[in-house]
Amino acid sequence: MRWNPQATEVDEVWSAVADRPRSRDLCVCLAFGALGVVLYVADLNVVGGDSGTPFDLPRWLGLITLAAACGAQSVRSTSPGTALALCLAVVAIDTVVAQSLSVWLVLSDVVYAVALYAGRRTVHTMYAVLGAAAVLAFATVIALGAGWQTVLLAGLWVLALVIGPIGYGRAIAEHRVAAAAERERSAILAQLADRDRADAVTEERRRLARDLHDIVAGHLSGIALQSAAALTAGPASPATAEVLASVRANSVAALGEMRALIDVLDGDGRAGTCDGTDDHEGSVRTASLRRIDHLVTTARTAGSPVSVTPQIPADLPPAVDVCAYRIAAEALTNATRHARRQPISIEVVVAPRELTLTVRNAVLDEAASSTPGGHGVANMALRARAAGGCCTAGRVGGDWVVAASLPLPDSGAAA
Repeated sequence: MRWNPQATEVDEVWSAVADRPRSRDLCVCLAFGALGVVLYVADLNVVGGDSGTPFDLPRWLGLITLAAACGAQSVRSTSPGTALALCLAVVAIDTVVAQSLSVWLVLSDVVYAVALYAGRRTVHTMYAVLGAAAVLAFATVIALGAGWQTVLLAGLWVLALVIGPIGYGRAIAEHRVAAAAERERSAILAQLADRDRADAVTEERRRLARDLHDIVAGHLSGIALQSAAALTAGPASPATAEVLASVRANSVAALGEMRALIDVLDGDGRAGTCDGTDDHEGSVRTASLRRIDHLVTTARTAGSPVSVTPQIPADLPPAVDVCAYRIAAEALTNATRHARRQPISIEVVVAPRELTLTVRNAVLDEAASSTPGGHGVANMALRARAAGGCCTAGRVGGDWVVAASLPLPDSGAAA
């Protein structure tokens, strides 16, 4: 099926009209009025095909009754009961003065509109009024001595112009009610599915929280206790004592973050994200550039000299603060692992609209520097993107450089 731009424009115009009942009714009554004028000009407006009128009245009276019927039709959907009452009165007058076919056509549209738009009480009232009028009309025709052919023709006339439109309108109305009920049922099923999905996610996070508590947190507690026991067991060399103290400090800090993560998973069911928006308060306090000295101490304990040139204000946004800390931690871990005992420099620059973090270390292993980054490099880039920034890692000259750029709010570094 080929796309037709003109058809699309027509559909849009008609959709705009259909959304405004008064405009729609006005368009319908103008269309029926134009049809009536065409029938009048073609001399086909009189019921039965006779060009004459009852009591030798002027033919133009049919145009007056048509205009009156179209006026009643103009409120067919906004006030269907009023439109029906006025249209029936016009039909009664027209039957005496003009017997216009166009007026009956307008009546057929009005009864259709009542069946479609009116309430149940108005529809039942229409049934009673039209039924009584039909009985009276048939009784009059029979009393005047008309043959059975005339009675049959009148019945077909009522069937085509009254009963048929009513049945069609009621069918559409019932279809709309059924469609609305089905939409409501679908919405309820969607809500139930969302609730089941949320319950499943909550249960899975609680299971993860239990596993983290029973396995990871237990091991971290054991490391902290064992390092503390080693520190108090007896005299040790200064280097060993420094390493043990660093191990204990890192395990305690990791245990604190693990407990904060467990609280998030097992509490409100929201996992902390790297952008800091849903991080637990304890996690935000632990993961902050103001605590970068802990990362530096760990790297120096591993034998890597670290120099820091930070400009870290106290009111960084949590999203930027947490992401920058995580990226710095990952970069220091990679540097101490792949370039042992090599100098590492950390530079933090806070501009009015941007925080820039640069971690640089000398390349020791040529093969390692030429291989693609693992999960650590991908995680750093993912964290930066989650905060609205970017992070790159790669060789620059003889150094390996991790550079992260994180945007700050327009008001500067204020949280």
